[in-house]
Amino acid sequence: MGNDPRQLQFAFALWTRAIIRELIRREFDVRLSEVSVGRRLRKLGLSPQRPLYRADQQNPQAVARWKAETYPQRRAEAAQVGATIYFADEAGVRSDDHAGTTWAPVGRTPMVASTGDRFGINLISAVSAKGKLRRLEIAGS
Repeated sequence: MGNDPRQLQFAFALWTRAIIRELIRREFDVRLSEVSVGRRLRKLGLSPQRPLYRADQQNPQAVARWKAETYPQRRAEAAQVGATIYFADEAGVRSDDHAGTTWAPVGRTPMVASTGDRFGINLISAVSAKGKLRRLEIAGS
């Protein structure tokens, strides 16, 4: 058995109480409530957590080589000319993202009124090895 529910033909990549409940039913023909599954998971020392996402394309050897060889060389070059090296990343948020859930009576899906207008913001930030921060916000539709 693997670490990912998709390996067991579940559609979702995270272990939820519902998925674990279904797996227990499949494997042992035992029916438990999600609350019971949660209690048993806590007794096993587990807790619900937000996972960290990592790129699976990362090459550990290339990262080690970059840290040991490439970055020290670039740092020395930057020092010679008085430059600062920044490490950059970007993120974007849109107004029409439907994050989160809510409780409602079965069969009566709640509605959230909105204008339908769409907008977003992108943030590009860069930080130096000494903690200097630079950022740029770009608003758009």
